[in-house]
Amino acid sequence: MTSYRRGFAIGCATALLLTGCGPAPEPESQPTPEAPEQDTRCLCEPTVPLTGAPGEAVSSSAPRELAPGATPREMAAAVAGNTNFGAALLRLSQPGANVFFSPYSISQALSMVYAGARGQTETQMSQVLGSALSQARHHPAMNAVDLAMQPGTGGGTGGTPPTFRVVNGTWGRQGFTFEPTFLDVLARQYGAGMRVVDFSQNASAIRAQINQWVEEQTMTRIKDLIPVGGVKPDTTLMLVNALYFKGAWATPFSKQGTADAPFQTLDGKTRQVPTMRGGTGQYMAGQGFEAVSLDYQGREFRMLVVLPAAGRFAEVEGRLSSAFLEDVRSRLSSRYMDIRLPRFEMETALPLIPSLSTLGMPDAFSSQANFSGIARGASLTLASVSHKAFVSVNELGTEAAAATEVGVGPPSVPELFAVNRPFLFAIEHVATRNVLFLGRYVSP
Repeated sequence: MTSYRRGFAIGCATALLLTGCGPAPEPESQPTPEAPEQDTRCLCEPTVPLTGAPGEAVSSSAPRELAPGATPREMAAAVAGNTNFGAALLRLSQPGANVFFSPYSISQALSMVYAGARGQTETQMSQVLGSALSQARHHPAMNAVDLAMQPGTGGGTGGTPPTFRVVNGTWGRQGFTFEPTFLDVLARQYGAGMRVVDFSQNASAIRAQINQWVEEQTMTRIKDLIPVGGVKPDTTLMLVNALYFKGAWATPFSKQGTADAPFQTLDGKTRQVPTMRGGTGQYMAGQGFEAVSLDYQGREFRMLVVLPAAGRFAEVEGRLSSAFLEDVRSRLSSRYMDIRLPRFEMETALPLIPSLSTLGMPDAFSSQANFSGIARGASLTLASVSHKAFVSVNELGTEAAAATEVGVGPPSVPELFAVNRPFLFAIEHVATRNVLFLGRYVSP
């Protein structure tokens, strides 16, 4: 693996826990509007009990679909849904405070559960995920987006592409009976098998094993994702997504240029913060804000920084959406710039159940939950949703990388872009427009 020094690193992980809660709910009396297409998913094959030995991986015999057949329009719909979901979650998450998370990691984990949702639970989850697609098309679209984002697949140029990893893992109760089509979706569209575990006897040890797996997948950036007591003896299923990104700026900031500079917080106070200087990017000015994009080596990924005008942060954050970011992207143009950006590091743990309930999927966390697509004859409820994310933004990148600059016709004096007040930022994949990470920085 490429060696990094004082670079840019992101790790995040999301875990969903389902437990049994009594008899299964009765099927909905009326099918959902797209039920004929969805009915092909399940309830027509024998169910599959997890009878392997503890620790053994059990999965569908179907390999992951490397050509899932999603159309560009379907992929764009999945990306837009992910972005809108992330924007809504940002507004609900710790308002007025620094926050950083991965809407994509959360969307991946929820989508795996969504594969087994039915009735009103399915409808609510679809709305929260912002999915404009049926279940039959949502999962292939998510798979296609994931495959399109792997470094080296987007035709990027200019240096070594970032390290980028998206991994899904599931842990299922030994002897529990799962629907085969649910296992098929996990295998075909998310590349996830299922480890057989005995939650009833080893809940604490299993929690430690899952946390260790997450730590390894995120290069030790995410530790103790699942808190003490987070895995219980009555746990039926754990679904975990881990995402890791580490990249070098296409044009690094000057190591000698970093110095303390004033930063005005939301409450009007001024603090001195280590501020990097240099870099190049594309710039646009909008109504009440400015924005700049900063490429990573390979130019397949980039950071978007949205800098609201003084006194207009809440207004601009309220406008954040897929359409808003698309307008920003369409108006970016190359400039010769002197970019000033705070050097910062954040780690966030988000309590997601209140936010997800507020956004419109309360049934998933109650006795009304219908996850009969995961298992028949047993009622399951989503008992916990854990998410942690870490980001470190510094001057350089890979230790041996050569900086690559955007070819522009610069004026003799660079334009100043000083990020000296609260800002929003996103890490995205350029070709698909998929937002991997989203953050708010308001106070050093």
